[in-house]
Amino acid sequence: MPKESEIRKKAIEELQAGGWITWFGPKVKFKQTDIFGIIDLLAIKGRKKKNIQLTTLSNVSTRRKKIANFLKKNKVEMTVEIWAWSKKKKQFKKEKFNGK
Repeated sequence: MPKESEIRKKAIEELQAGGWITWFGPKVKFKQTDIFGIIDLLAIKGRKKKNIQLTTLSNVSTRRKKIANFLKKNKVEMTVEIWAWSKKKKQFKKEKFNGK
């Protein structure tokens, strides 16, 4: 299974190739660095923005639940893109998730 840093690097390369500017929280040992606990990577391009949760294909369901729980608990309306890395296909499976 690829490390989170490897998946993040692949996502950043893909986004930057498409003209997106990216940002992610710095890793701090034993501390959570996800934005609100649900966003690994931010990307902007012009007026567009993406909130991205990175994962592997086997963890998509867990990430959906994590995002849905956060949105419901905090009464927040937001779309988070889940980018799941497929080691077999060597590409991301992407879905937009808003908790509904």
